[in-house]
Amino acid sequence: MNWQRFMRFLASIRGRWDLAILANLAEGGARPTDLLDAINEQASDGHRLTWKVMRDRLRHLEDAGYVSRREVRRFPRETHYWATEFARRLVAELDSLDAWYTANAPAPDGPGYPDGQ
Repeated sequence: MNWQRFMRFLASIRGRWDLAILANLAEGGARPTDLLDAINEQASDGHRLTWKVMRDRLRHLEDAGYVSRREVRRFPRETHYWATEFARRLVAELDSLDAWYTANAPAPDGPGYPDGQ
């Protein structure tokens, strides 16, 4: 594995909320309000995603090719965000990696665990 290339690739989605945004958008398009509510409902560590941070992260992810944005012509006008096909495939692969890790990770108190002896 070319770990240096992999780290450069992952650098564009290493922001605190990037994976939360992509995971939620991979399931379908969302209005910013719904996306913010969903992510904050899922957050279990006491941190909350703010409007400003979400707006900045969505712009970053759009510029990087992970997210697309569309204005829906209604009154009032709405903005919807979607994960690109590339981002949906990436989330699916990361979901597979998560399942593998859950099934194979060393026990928290056993050898091989980062804090274990």
